[in-house]
Amino acid sequence: MNLKLIKCINILLIIILLAGIFIATFLTNKAEAKEQNTEVYKKGSDILDDYPGYSDLLDDLLEEHPNWTFTILFTGLDWNTVIRNETTVEHGRNLVQGKTGAWICSVCGDKAYDNGSWRCASTATVEYYMDPRNSLYDETYLFQFENLKWSDNTYTISGIEKILDGCDYLLEDKITYTNTKNKKVTIDKTYAEVIMEAAEEAGISPYHLASRIRQEQGTGDSASATATGTYSGYTGYYNFLNVNASGNGSSTIIKNALEYAKKKGWDTPVKAIEGGAEFLVKSYIQYGQNTLYLQKFDVDDSDGDLYWHQYQQNVAAAKTECVDIMQSYKEIDDNLNLPFNFVIPVFENMPETKCAMPGTESIVTQNIEITDSSVVVYKSKDKSSTKLATLKKGEKVLRIEIDNNKTNGYKWSKVVLSNGKKGYVITEGFKVIADVTNCNIEAVAIEPGNVRNGPGTSGTSVLLTLTEGQRVTIIEKGKYNNLDGYDWSRIVLSDGTQGYVVARYLEEVDDSGSTESGAEIVEVVCDGGLTLRKEPGTSSSILGYIDKGEYLTRIEKNSANKNGYIWDKVVTDSGTTGYVARGDDDEDYIQVVNSSSGNASNERNSN
Repeated sequence: MNLKLIKCINILLIIILLAGIFIATFLTNKAEAKEQNTEVYKKGSDILDDYPGYSDLLDDLLEEHPNWTFTILFTGLDWNTVIRNETTVEHGRNLVQGKTGAWICSVCGDKAYDNGSWRCASTATVEYYMDPRNSLYDETYLFQFENLKWSDNTYTISGIEKILDGCDYLLEDKITYTNTKNKKVTIDKTYAEVIMEAAEEAGISPYHLASRIRQEQGTGDSASATATGTYSGYTGYYNFLNVNASGNGSSTIIKNALEYAKKKGWDTPVKAIEGGAEFLVKSYIQYGQNTLYLQKFDVDDSDGDLYWHQYQQNVAAAKTECVDIMQSYKEIDDNLNLPFNFVIPVFENMPETKCAMPGTESIVTQNIEITDSSVVVYKSKDKSSTKLATLKKGEKVLRIEIDNNKTNGYKWSKVVLSNGKKGYVITEGFKVIADVTNCNIEAVAIEPGNVRNGPGTSGTSVLLTLTEGQRVTIIEKGKYNNLDGYDWSRIVLSDGTQGYVVARYLEEVDDSGSTESGAEIVEVVCDGGLTLRKEPGTSSSILGYIDKGEYLTRIEKNSANKNGYIWDKVVTDSGTTGYVARGDDDEDYIQVVNSSSGNASNERNSN
């Protein structure tokens, strides 16, 4: 046979083999990918077998309300990744008001947000409100999952009027309003009719629209200042949904809302209601956020983005707002037998049991020094319980909890002894001191691992879960070994979060800025910073922005060459995984950090 022909056949076979490997790899990756989808749940169905605690709750609801339907939103998102993005990736994304102790973020502490009365919510708080299982046990909080899209042959004018019951100004036979010339004008329609027409045109539930108007304007003989049409300087303008009603002080809030209405031309109640309905649809529902829950927690990626698009920072917003909506519906039908559809999100790798409500204890990781001659460590918060140890003046121990309320007459602190045992001391006779450390080693997480406020799996609280590739600093190791079956290292994250993690989950960074498994610490040197994207390419969804001088962990080099850039897979210090453009043909945008010198080593020629 001709040698050239043999050579061509061999090349062809290699190409076919490589193509087969590529196709197999592609199909495997596609099968492993968790894509979002929906499926209607039927009583007794097995579609939620991999999601603990849901089926029994939904079966009970369907038993009581057989004409309700439940659409399961399989988000495809890892639970720990979701909580990380709602908390430590961006502090202040979720806020609480009037709470202390474990409800408050241990990093932000007493830092004031918004008008000064709000605090950053802790991980435990966000988990509690985000876990749908905490709201499926009865009807009280269920309506945060109500599908707010329009549904044919579902709504009635009388149903809308029942929701508006108590709002006397919305129940007139004809709408009379003040125009921009301060003249009275009458429209031969009722508010219920206008709401129905506006909702159908926009594609939103008129019951939801009516409930939101009632919530924003209140009950009684008159609407609030944003919907009377008589507010000084804004005669004839209306904003029934209080869109853009924000600012410090009531007058500023009202003016901002009416200035928005004036800009939009909402010079009649009809235009304001139609415009408000359109706003709800365009701002949220068309992005897949068709429930109060999804409007608060952006975990639907049908618009290509996640987490950032929320209608307010109050972590409890969806759960508290839906109570008024439920009460409005009960005025239509006390048994709530309307044909409601609820969209219930589920996440991958959720805890086996629903996330508990945070306690009153403040969760900390800090060292204390005994200042009294002696302090007794008790097994429980009771002076009559077993004495575990007596600490002498000058001894230093780890404190992991602080009581905000008294138990048995005292406020208590939970401490960890040198042997790993945990007990309680009365919160007096000691002082907080600087961290007691024995090393300062840069490291990278080689697999996801829980960061706890103290060493050990028992008697400690999970603060967050590390992402594979996330950079940390080890500040103590070797002190708590073989505790609950693991050796523990104390770490600190870039935002100041401290805690303990299983030592084998970490890999130390050597002097060249690399780990044994090949991860590298890199610094952003591009003057304008870099954009973190979900996939390689300038058209991919944006996950965030990285400023010049920030560090990243590169876990995959040369992932792709797209749009004139070379792309690397990286993990941010807050634990977000994505892709950045490492450079183009002329310039590098990131450089490997040399740990021993603290300088970035130029890798211009390594592309």
